[in-house]
Amino acid sequence: MKRVLLLAVFCSLFAVRSYSAGADTITVMVYNLLFYGQNTSFCNQQNNDVNFKDGYLRTILSRTRPDIFAVNEMGRNPENATRILENVMNHGGGDRFAHATYTNTTNSSIVNMLFYDQEKFGLYKEAVIGNELRDINLYTLYYRSAGLEQGQDTIFLSCIVAHLKAGSTANDQQRRLLEVQSAMSYIDQQEIRGNLLFMGDFNMNSSFEQAYGLITYHPNEDIRFYDPIDKPGLWYNNPEMAPYHTQSPRTGSHSCFVGGGLDDRYDQILATAHVMEGTLGVKYLEDSYKTLGQDGKRFNQSLMDPPNHSEPEAVIYALYNMSDHLPVLLDLVFFPDFASHISMDMPVQTGDVLLTNPTRDQLEFSLHMEPGRYDFELFNLGGERVFSRQETLGQQGRSFSYDVSHLPAGIYVFSIARGNQFAFSKKLVLIR
Repeated sequence: MKRVLLLAVFCSLFAVRSYSAGADTITVMVYNLLFYGQNTSFCNQQNNDVNFKDGYLRTILSRTRPDIFAVNEMGRNPENATRILENVMNHGGGDRFAHATYTNTTNSSIVNMLFYDQEKFGLYKEAVIGNELRDINLYTLYYRSAGLEQGQDTIFLSCIVAHLKAGSTANDQQRRLLEVQSAMSYIDQQEIRGNLLFMGDFNMNSSFEQAYGLITYHPNEDIRFYDPIDKPGLWYNNPEMAPYHTQSPRTGSHSCFVGGGLDDRYDQILATAHVMEGTLGVKYLEDSYKTLGQDGKRFNQSLMDPPNHSEPEAVIYALYNMSDHLPVLLDLVFFPDFASHISMDMPVQTGDVLLTNPTRDQLEFSLHMEPGRYDFELFNLGGERVFSRQETLGQQGRSFSYDVSHLPAGIYVFSIARGNQFAFSKKLVLIR
């Protein structure tokens, strides 16, 4: 009976409502900016002028309007993040968009960055997964849901942004595998779960590469990522994959831009099952994944020739001149009322419970119920029991305090059961 009741709790926890008027659609975009603000011997102010790039990027973002914007190949100077913020994201005034913390632990000439709409999101935490070549960055955002300041729940989304080693040799593939192993080991060991995206320039020619397999077939299903458009196979130079290619918009040769026409699917956004299925307040919007400017008619051809009518002419022109990659986008539906359908406050049968909520390191509560033996348990949102105690309650009631500092921050279900019957069940928020 207790197992059946517990199943009912989690059915309520994971029951994602149909899209309602209160649902908020969020656009996520990732884009390799091709040495933005970074001069090299082959990319410089003459053939990759950052002043022009700002205008091109404004045109592109005016079209896509991303709420979360991840970039690769931003020049190593932190002032480049400020420049994008002021000249592009917040162009014309205001401070709606913010950027994450600049990092460059590997002393690379190009870095990652994340920009986000701070009216909708706050930056909860950041981490750097160090590698020999470039940082892999982990950004966890929280959704600014209504009532957040009054202690109501929020929704978390973690974005792993990576620019993996380029090249197709066995050594290059091995380097990418090591980079991915570092990222996956980190999120596994740190118990980062739930709504996760893995995005960036993967530089992989196919889904058969070991590094890609580790991301999409990881032994731990909780951190296994899925391709929203489900297009495994050989991506490079394969006409069947033409609608999904992201590099390169140019044919011929260019001292800065890669040429050869569109024939690679390097840039991707992958998502965990929670995001794909919408079990934790965020759901991938079906058929929203796209490569901007890609009409499927570009195999080994230019983005502009033959004429491309998939976007306005000004956008196609901006994409052609901005970078040798195309941006990738998808939409996520956030449910602002998610808290209301995970709140499972089951009625107290007798007596009363006083629970400290939210809490940090100690699970503290007092009971005034019928005497007897009670089971106290915590379950994570995957339904896994992560804490269990059995205690005896006397006539006068009792207060309890347990150390839960070993558990990661997040939302749990705290249950009190007597025998096979639930006496109390409530959502518990652990903060750090």
